[in-house]
Amino acid sequence: MASEPTNIAAGQEVLVVDKDEKVARGLQTLLARLGLVVTVTSDPVRATDLLINKFFTVALFDVDTPSVAGGLDLLKFAREKSPLTTVIVMTARKAFDIGVAGFRGGAADVIVKEPDTVRYLKDRVLAAASELMALSDRNTLLEEVSEVHEEFLRRMRDLFRQRLDMEDRLLGREETQTGGPSDVCSVLLVNDDVDAGAQLAALFPKENGWNVTVAQSGGESMDLANQLRPQIVLVKDPLPDLPARMVVNTVKTSAPDAVAILYQPPPSPGTAGEVKMIEGNRVIVLVPAYRSPAELVEPMTEIREGIRQKLKERRYLQAFRQSNLDFLQRYNSIRQKIQIALARARR
Repeated sequence: MASEPTNIAAGQEVLVVDKDEKVARGLQTLLARLGLVVTVTSDPVRATDLLINKFFTVALFDVDTPSVAGGLDLLKFAREKSPLTTVIVMTARKAFDIGVAGFRGGAADVIVKEPDTVRYLKDRVLAAASELMALSDRNTLLEEVSEVHEEFLRRMRDLFRQRLDMEDRLLGREETQTGGPSDVCSVLLVNDDVDAGAQLAALFPKENGWNVTVAQSGGESMDLANQLRPQIVLVKDPLPDLPARMVVNTVKTSAPDAVAILYQPPPSPGTAGEVKMIEGNRVIVLVPAYRSPAELVEPMTEIREGIRQKLKERRYLQAFRQSNLDFLQRYNSIRQKIQIALARARR
Protein backbone atom coordinates (compact mmCIF):
# COMPACT_ATOMS: atom_id res chain seq x y z
CA MET A 1 0.00 0.00 0.00
CA ALA A 2 1.41 3.37 -1.04
CA SER A 3 2.17 5.76 1.81
CA GLU A 4 0.71 9.25 1.97
CA PRO A 5 2.96 11.95 0.47
CA THR A 6 4.82 14.18 2.89
CA ASN A 7 3.34 17.64 3.47
CA ILE A 8 4.15 20.86 5.29
CA ALA A 9 1.30 20.26 7.76
CA ALA A 10 2.97 17.19 9.27
CA GLY A 11 3.06 17.42 13.05
CA GLN A 12 0.10 19.79 13.32
CA GLU A 13 -2.46 19.08 16.06
CA VAL A 14 -6.03 18.09 15.13
CA LEU A 15 -8.96 17.63 17.55
CA VAL A 16 -11.83 15.25 16.69
CA VAL A 17 -15.02 15.35 18.79
CA ASP A 18 -17.54 12.67 17.85
CA LYS A 19 -19.67 10.31 19.97
CA ASP A 20 -19.60 7.74 17.14
CA GLU A 21 -16.51 5.76 18.10
CA LYS A 22 -16.22 4.10 14.69
CA VAL A 23 -16.17 7.46 12.91
CA ALA A 24 -13.76 8.97 15.42
CA ARG A 25 -11.26 6.12 15.14
CA GLY A 26 -11.56 6.11 11.37
CA LEU A 27 -10.72 9.82 11.25
CA GLN A 28 -7.81 9.31 13.63
CA THR A 29 -6.31 6.63 11.37
CA LEU A 30 -6.96 8.64 8.20
CA LEU A 31 -5.42 11.87 9.47
CA ALA A 32 -2.51 10.19 11.25
CA ARG A 33 -1.41 8.84 7.86
CA LEU A 34 -0.99 12.45 6.78
CA GLY A 35 1.47 13.02 9.59
CA LEU A 36 -1.04 14.94 11.71
CA VAL A 37 -1.23 14.48 15.49
CA VAL A 38 -4.85 13.57 16.26
CA THR A 39 -6.63 13.78 19.62
CA VAL A 40 -10.04 12.06 19.82
CA THR A 41 -12.78 12.53 22.42
CA SER A 42 -16.54 12.10 22.66
CA ASP A 43 -16.80 14.36 25.71
CA PRO A 44 -17.41 18.07 24.93
CA VAL A 45 -16.29 19.04 28.46
CA ARG A 46 -12.91 17.43 27.88
CA ALA A 47 -12.84 19.08 24.44
CA THR A 48 -13.26 22.53 26.00
CA ASP A 49 -10.45 21.80 28.42
CA LEU A 50 -8.22 20.71 25.54
CA LEU A 51 -9.03 23.84 23.55
CA ILE A 52 -8.06 26.03 26.51
CA ASN A 53 -4.78 24.27 27.26
CA LYS A 54 -3.53 23.27 23.83
CA PHE A 55 -3.57 24.81 20.37
CA PHE A 56 -5.20 22.76 17.62
CA THR A 57 -4.67 23.82 14.03
CA VAL A 58 -7.91 22.08 12.99
CA ALA A 59 -10.93 20.83 14.97
CA LEU A 60 -13.61 18.45 13.66
CA PHE A 61 -16.90 18.60 15.59
CA ASP A 62 -19.88 16.31 15.10
CA VAL A 63 -22.92 18.58 15.24
CA ASP A 64 -24.90 16.03 17.30
CA THR A 65 -22.27 15.37 19.98
CA PRO A 66 -23.20 14.98 22.79
CA SER A 67 -26.86 15.56 21.81
CA VAL A 68 -28.76 16.91 18.82
CA ALA A 69 -27.14 20.20 17.71
CA GLY A 70 -24.98 20.14 20.86
CA GLY A 71 -21.85 20.46 18.75
CA LEU A 72 -22.85 24.02 17.86
CA ASP A 73 -22.19 25.07 21.46
CA LEU A 74 -18.69 23.62 21.19
CA LEU A 75 -18.25 25.45 17.88
CA LYS A 76 -19.12 28.76 19.57
CA PHE A 77 -16.70 28.02 22.42
CA ALA A 78 -13.89 27.19 20.01
CA ARG A 79 -14.38 30.38 18.00
CA GLU A 80 -14.17 32.46 21.20
CA LYS A 81 -11.28 30.67 22.90
CA SER A 82 -9.18 29.58 19.93
CA PRO A 83 -9.96 31.88 16.99
CA LEU A 84 -6.99 30.66 14.91
CA THR A 85 -8.28 27.09 14.96
CA THR A 86 -10.05 26.08 11.76
CA VAL A 87 -13.29 24.37 12.81
CA ILE A 88 -15.07 21.94 10.47
CA VAL A 89 -18.53 20.73 11.44
CA MET A 90 -19.54 17.18 10.54
CA THR A 91 -23.11 15.88 10.40
CA ALA A 92 -24.89 12.64 9.60
CA ARG A 93 -28.04 14.59 8.74
CA LYS A 94 -28.55 16.14 5.32
CA ALA A 95 -30.43 19.16 6.58
CA PHE A 96 -30.17 22.68 5.19
CA ASP A 97 -30.61 24.25 8.61
CA ILE A 98 -27.58 22.37 9.96
CA GLY A 99 -25.36 23.87 7.26
CA VAL A 100 -26.70 27.37 7.86
CA ALA A 101 -26.22 27.11 11.65
CA GLY A 102 -22.68 25.79 11.21
CA PHE A 103 -21.55 28.56 8.88
CA ARG A 104 -23.25 31.22 10.99
CA GLY A 105 -21.44 29.86 14.02
CA GLY A 106 -18.08 30.38 12.33
CA ALA A 107 -17.34 26.94 10.89
CA ALA A 108 -14.96 26.89 7.93
CA ASP A 109 -17.00 24.10 6.38
CA VAL A 110 -19.94 21.76 7.07
CA ILE A 111 -19.43 18.25 5.73
CA VAL A 112 -21.92 15.37 5.61
CA LYS A 113 -20.51 12.14 7.02
CA GLU A 114 -20.73 9.60 4.20
CA PRO A 115 -18.19 7.56 2.19
CA ASP A 116 -18.24 9.92 -0.79
CA THR A 117 -17.06 12.87 1.32
CA VAL A 118 -14.12 11.16 3.03
CA ARG A 119 -11.58 12.30 0.45
CA TYR A 120 -12.95 15.85 0.50
CA LEU A 121 -12.81 15.90 4.30
CA LYS A 122 -9.21 14.69 4.26
CA ASP A 123 -8.20 17.31 1.69
CA ARG A 124 -10.05 20.03 3.57
CA VAL A 125 -8.26 19.25 6.85
CA LEU A 126 -4.90 19.04 5.13
CA ALA A 127 -5.44 22.34 3.32
CA ALA A 128 -6.51 24.11 6.52
CA ALA A 129 -3.52 22.81 8.43
CA SER A 130 -1.16 23.74 5.60
CA GLU A 131 -2.62 27.24 5.26
CA LEU A 132 -2.12 28.03 8.93
CA MET A 133 1.39 26.60 8.82
CA ALA A 134 2.18 28.77 5.80
CA LEU A 135 0.68 31.82 7.55
CA SER A 136 2.79 31.17 10.63
CA ASP A 137 5.90 30.81 8.47
CA ARG A 138 5.04 34.03 6.65
CA ASN A 139 4.61 35.96 9.89
CA THR A 140 7.90 34.60 11.22
CA LEU A 141 9.56 35.65 7.99
CA LEU A 142 8.04 39.13 8.19
CA GLU A 143 9.28 39.54 11.76
CA GLU A 144 12.78 38.44 10.73
CA VAL A 145 12.72 40.79 7.74
CA SER A 146 11.63 43.63 10.02
CA GLU A 147 14.50 42.93 12.44
CA VAL A 148 17.07 42.74 9.63
CA HIS A 149 15.55 45.88 8.13
CA GLU A 150 16.15 47.82 11.36
CA GLU A 151 19.63 46.38 11.79
CA PHE A 152 20.56 47.34 8.23
CA LEU A 153 19.41 50.93 8.77
CA ARG A 154 21.37 51.16 12.04
CA ARG A 155 24.54 49.88 10.38
CA MET A 156 24.03 52.23 7.46
CA ARG A 157 23.75 55.19 9.88
CA ASP A 158 26.87 54.07 11.74
CA LEU A 159 28.88 53.86 8.51
CA PHE A 160 27.62 57.29 7.48
CA ARG A 161 28.64 58.70 10.87
CA GLN A 162 32.12 57.19 10.52
CA ARG A 163 32.46 58.74 7.08
CA LEU A 164 31.52 62.20 8.35
CA ASP A 165 33.93 61.85 11.28
CA MET A 166 36.74 60.96 8.90
CA GLU A 167 35.91 63.93 6.66
CA ASP A 168 35.93 66.23 9.70
CA ARG A 169 39.34 64.96 10.79
CA LEU A 170 40.81 65.28 7.31
CA LEU A 171 39.50 68.84 6.98
CA GLY A 172 40.47 69.80 10.52
CA ARG A 173 36.94 70.64 11.59
CA GLU A 174 36.10 67.81 13.96
CA GLU A 175 35.51 70.20 16.87
CA THR A 176 33.89 73.06 14.96
CA GLN A 177 30.76 71.67 13.32
CA THR A 178 28.62 70.55 16.23
CA GLY A 179 27.28 73.58 18.00
CA GLY A 180 28.21 76.47 15.72
CA PRO A 181 31.18 78.05 13.95
CA SER A 182 33.47 77.56 16.93
CA ASP A 183 31.53 75.04 19.02
CA VAL A 184 30.95 77.66 21.76
CA CYS A 185 28.51 76.77 24.53
CA SER A 186 26.11 79.62 25.29
CA VAL A 187 25.24 80.00 28.99
CA LEU A 188 22.70 82.35 30.54
CA LEU A 189 23.66 82.91 34.20
CA VAL A 190 21.00 84.47 36.42
CA ASN A 191 22.29 85.90 39.71
CA ASP A 192 21.24 89.08 41.48
CA ASP A 193 24.62 89.28 43.29
CA VAL A 194 26.90 91.10 40.84
CA ASP A 195 30.17 89.98 42.46
CA ALA A 196 29.06 86.36 42.89
CA GLY A 197 27.82 86.28 39.30
CA ALA A 198 31.13 87.63 38.00
CA GLN A 199 33.08 85.14 40.10
CA LEU A 200 31.04 82.27 38.75
CA ALA A 201 31.25 83.48 35.14
CA ALA A 202 35.05 83.69 35.43
CA LEU A 203 35.16 79.91 35.89
CA PHE A 204 33.91 79.48 32.31
CA PRO A 205 36.21 81.61 30.10
CA LYS A 206 35.71 82.22 26.40
CA GLU A 207 39.08 80.69 25.55
CA ASN A 208 37.74 77.38 26.86
CA GLY A 209 34.70 77.54 24.60
CA TRP A 210 32.21 79.20 26.94
CA ASN A 211 30.05 82.25 26.25
CA VAL A 212 28.49 83.34 29.53
CA THR A 213 25.94 86.15 29.70
CA VAL A 214 24.96 87.35 33.18
CA ALA A 215 21.45 88.54 34.04
CA GLN A 216 20.90 90.19 37.42
CA SER A 217 17.19 89.45 37.70
CA GLY A 218 14.60 86.97 36.54
CA GLY A 219 12.94 89.61 34.37
CA GLU A 220 16.19 90.49 32.63
CA SER A 221 16.92 86.80 31.96
CA MET A 222 13.60 86.39 30.18
CA ASP A 223 14.42 89.26 27.82
CA LEU A 224 17.90 87.90 27.15
CA ALA A 225 16.63 84.38 26.53
CA ASN A 226 14.77 85.51 23.41
CA GLN A 227 17.96 87.05 22.02
CA LEU A 228 20.52 84.43 23.06
CA ARG A 229 18.68 81.10 22.86
CA PRO A 230 21.11 79.70 25.46
CA GLN A 231 22.15 76.06 25.58
CA ILE A 232 22.45 76.14 29.38
CA VAL A 233 20.51 78.36 31.76
CA LEU A 234 22.05 78.53 35.23
CA VAL A 235 19.70 80.15 37.74
CA LYS A 236 20.36 81.09 41.33
CA ASP A 237 17.60 79.97 43.69
CA PRO A 238 16.07 82.07 45.17
CA LEU A 239 15.90 85.29 43.16
CA PRO A 240 14.50 88.51 44.63
CA ASP A 241 12.01 89.31 41.88
CA LEU A 242 10.66 86.00 40.54
CA PRO A 243 10.57 82.34 41.56
CA ALA A 244 13.55 80.50 40.04
CA ARG A 245 11.34 77.73 38.63
CA MET A 246 9.18 80.32 36.87
CA VAL A 247 12.30 81.81 35.30
CA VAL A 248 13.39 78.36 34.12
CA ASN A 249 10.00 77.58 32.61
CA THR A 250 9.84 80.91 30.79
CA VAL A 251 13.38 80.66 29.45
CA LYS A 252 12.63 77.12 28.24
CA THR A 253 9.75 78.52 26.23
CA SER A 254 12.23 80.60 24.22
CA ALA A 255 14.96 77.96 24.24
CA PRO A 256 13.23 74.54 24.62
CA ASP A 257 16.47 72.58 24.17
CA ALA A 258 18.29 74.50 26.91
CA VAL A 259 19.51 72.53 29.92
CA ALA A 260 18.14 74.17 33.08
CA ILE A 261 20.17 74.17 36.31
CA LEU A 262 19.12 75.65 39.64
CA TYR A 263 21.82 76.28 42.20
CA GLN A 264 21.31 77.25 45.82
CA PRO A 265 24.38 78.92 47.36
CA PRO A 266 25.22 78.00 50.97
CA PRO A 267 22.78 80.00 53.13
CA SER A 268 25.49 80.72 55.71
CA PRO A 269 29.18 79.92 56.40
CA GLY A 270 29.76 76.26 57.19
CA THR A 271 26.55 75.15 55.49
CA ALA A 272 25.90 73.70 52.04
CA GLY A 273 23.51 74.47 49.23
CA GLU A 274 22.43 72.26 46.36
CA VAL A 275 22.71 72.09 42.57
CA LYS A 276 20.01 70.33 40.56
CA MET A 277 19.03 69.93 36.94
CA ILE A 278 15.40 70.33 35.87
CA GLU A 279 14.08 68.08 33.09
CA GLY A 280 10.35 68.63 32.75
CA ASN A 281 8.88 67.22 35.97
CA ARG A 282 12.12 65.46 36.87
CA VAL A 283 14.67 66.90 39.27
CA ILE A 284 18.22 65.49 39.12
CA VAL A 285 20.59 66.43 41.92
CA LEU A 286 24.02 67.24 40.48
CA VAL A 287 25.78 68.49 43.63
CA PRO A 288 24.00 67.48 46.85
CA ALA A 289 26.28 69.54 49.11
CA TYR A 290 27.21 72.68 47.19
CA ARG A 291 29.74 74.90 48.99
CA SER A 292 31.91 76.53 46.32
CA PRO A 293 31.32 77.87 42.75
CA ALA A 294 34.23 75.69 41.60
CA GLU A 295 32.02 72.65 42.24
CA LEU A 296 29.91 73.71 39.24
CA VAL A 297 32.75 73.31 36.73
CA GLU A 298 32.64 69.52 36.47
CA PRO A 299 28.86 69.07 36.06
CA MET A 300 28.70 72.01 33.65
CA THR A 301 31.51 70.51 31.58
CA GLU A 302 29.75 67.14 31.47
CA ILE A 303 26.50 68.79 30.42
CA ARG A 304 28.32 70.76 27.74
CA GLU A 305 29.81 67.53 26.37
CA GLY A 306 26.36 65.97 26.35
CA ILE A 307 25.00 68.95 24.41
CA ARG A 308 27.93 68.72 22.00
CA GLN A 309 27.25 65.04 21.34
CA LYS A 310 23.54 65.67 20.93
CA LEU A 311 24.19 68.42 18.38
CA LYS A 312 26.67 66.20 16.63
CA GLU A 313 24.09 63.40 16.37
CA ARG A 314 21.56 65.90 15.08
CA ARG A 315 24.02 66.97 12.41
CA TYR A 316 24.63 63.32 11.47
CA LEU A 317 20.90 62.68 11.21
CA GLN A 318 20.24 65.75 9.08
CA ALA A 319 23.11 64.93 6.74
CA PHE A 320 22.02 61.27 6.55
CA ARG A 321 18.45 62.26 5.65
CA GLN A 322 19.62 64.70 3.00
CA SER A 323 21.97 62.17 1.42
CA ASN A 324 19.53 59.23 1.51
CA LEU A 325 16.09 60.80 1.09
CA ASP A 326 14.86 58.41 -1.63
CA PHE A 327 16.12 55.37 0.26
CA LEU A 328 14.48 56.48 3.52
CA GLN A 329 11.16 57.07 1.79
CA ARG A 330 11.21 53.53 0.38
CA TYR A 331 12.43 52.18 3.71
CA ASN A 332 9.54 53.79 5.63
CA SER A 333 7.01 52.61 3.05
CA ILE A 334 8.18 48.99 3.33
CA ARG A 335 8.37 49.22 7.12
CA GLN A 336 4.76 50.43 7.33
CA LYS A 337 3.58 47.60 5.05
CA ILE A 338 5.34 45.01 7.20
CA GLN A 339 3.84 46.45 10.39
CA ILE A 340 0.34 46.49 8.89
CA ALA A 341 0.69 42.87 7.71
CA LEU A 342 1.88 41.73 11.14
CA ALA A 343 -0.90 43.65 12.91
CA ARG A 344 -3.53 42.02 10.71
CA ALA A 345 -2.05 38.59 11.33
CA ARG A 346 -2.22 39.07 15.11
CA ARG A 347 -5.91 39.96 15.14
